[in-house]
Amino acid sequence: MDLLGVVGVSAGAVAIPLSAVSASTAVAAISQGASQQGGGGGGGGGEPAKDDPRVAKFSIKVSCADRGPLGKELDGKIVVLRNKKLYLDDSDPQHRQFPDGHPFSGFYIDYPVGKKELGLVSTISVDPPELNWIYADASTLELKYGNKTASQDEIPGPWDWTDDQTAVTLDEWEGFVAAEEEAGNGVWVVHYDRDDDHLRTVRGSDKDVVEIGLERRLLKV
Repeated sequence: MDLLGVVGVSAGAVAIPLSAVSASTAVAAISQGASQQGGGGGGGGGEPAKDDPRVAKFSIKVSCADRGPLGKELDGKIVVLRNKKLYLDDSDPQHRQFPDGHPFSGFYIDYPVGKKELGLVSTISVDPPELNWIYADASTLELKYGNKTASQDEIPGPWDWTDDQTAVTLDEWEGFVAAEEEAGNGVWVVHYDRDDDHLRTVRGSDKDVVEIGLERRLLKV
């Protein structure tokens, strides 16, 4: 099974080229590269089997149970990476809001710091192809991407999936919301609603916030 084809792993300041390698080899290389830069922690939590479903690459589509105007607007959008954050954009490339947005394309792997809990990575570009860790900013609760140094003092996990493996979870629940980056600008950023209060603790109540689910869509590799 060829995981990512030719890809570079951005972990710390390390970029490891992976040319037509197996899934398990790719995961091992990511763990080793991630452990070489930044303080704390060691290597990954072992090399998973080639058929381990954790390393199946997937995109993320948004589901929204709220059937009001904002819920209908956001339902069916996809998650894209740009400017170090996870944004929502149209699933149709012809109607994308962000020409520079890179659609999420990632998989699970043990995070190499602390308790070695399950982490989440995604490609961040096509050329050059690289992977970054996905994490929640501990102050703003925005979902972001970055190397090990950027992520290790934030909320890098534990990531997982729901019992039926169809949706993404963080810290054992689907606590995700989309919030406008600026009031009324129509730009939506994915957040982790850690306090289950629609981000009032960190943002106040002056911007729209909508509960969302992050649905996994397996990709062909």
